[in-house]
Amino acid sequence: MSERSKVIYLGQKVRKARLKAAIGTQKELAEKTGIPANIISDLERGKRQMSPTWAKKIAEVVGGSWTDLIEV
Repeated sequence: MSERSKVIYLGQKVRKARLKAAIGTQKELAEKTGIPANIISDLERGKRQMSPTWAKKIAEVVGGSWTDLIEV
């Protein structure tokens, strides 16, 4: 599996977790996590690598383990 496909796969995990938590928009997730909406968008599209700090903030809001959102 290439690095790019790993990043995209992880981005899809963020999107799926957001939708499963009934958070309909990236903007709403941004407001709940304090992470700028453009970063949420980049994370979901695989344009930016997930940091542990962001993963923890997102997991606090959507539930689940932050390690599910990041490659460790």
